[in-house]
Amino acid sequence: MSVEISYQLVGTGWSECTVRVNGAHATVSASYLSNALEDLVTAVTAALRGHPRPTASFAEEPGEYRWVFEPTPDGQVRVRILEFQELWGDRPDQEGKEIFSAQCRLRTFAGALLSELQRLEQTHGLKGYQERWVEHEFPKERMAELEGLLKTPRPEEHI
Repeated sequence: MSVEISYQLVGTGWSECTVRVNGAHATVSASYLSNALEDLVTAVTAALRGHPRPTASFAEEPGEYRWVFEPTPDGQVRVRILEFQELWGDRPDQEGKEIFSAQCRLRTFAGALLSELQRLEQTHGLKGYQERWVEHEFPKERMAELEGLLKTPRPEEHI
């Protein structure tokens, strides 16, 4: 099972995120109007904590990409990305255009995200990240939370 996440700061206040899961892939962008990276990490940590359907938002100008994480009882997660033409429209998922859908182990997805966060911090540093992203700091606390959750074995891993 292959999961790759690439998050690039492509200009002042702009990013691109590419996700690849078992051959399916999508690239979405975000502007500084949302704290896209922190929102993505928050959704993944919520999924690890058992939240039934966490979401993350990548704001566009105009529009929105909504990441939807639907954990399954067997430790998998269905990752969907929906595209909306309107930003902050709070539209139901059914009104979005699905541009990505794949299923993988939740911990594998979370590990790929943690690796990308570590690369970003090493590449840009905390100050450099904020200078490029403009409105928001690097999600250091969320990264530490994600790392802690991944270090904690799941109950079935004790067997």
